[in-house]
Amino acid sequence: MYYRNIYKTIVPKEIMMAYIRNKKIKGKTYYYIVEGKLNKDGKVKQKVLMYLGNIENIMKVFKEYKEKNN
Repeated sequence: MYYRNIYKTIVPKEIMMAYIRNKKIKGKTYYYIVEGKLNKDGKVKQKVLMYLGNIENIMKVFKEYKEKNN
């Protein structure tokens, strides 16, 4: 609780944290870009910004990008 109060006083509300979250569903891992926001109570609520898919889909996109830019 102490750290949450310090965080609320130091970090402005406009600053948002985005990160990649993984989620296991039926034994497969899927990835999402997620934004963390503080609500009125000082708790972090997560909002999914983008679904990335599983690792095979992510690697496929990187390979296509690399081929396109070479």
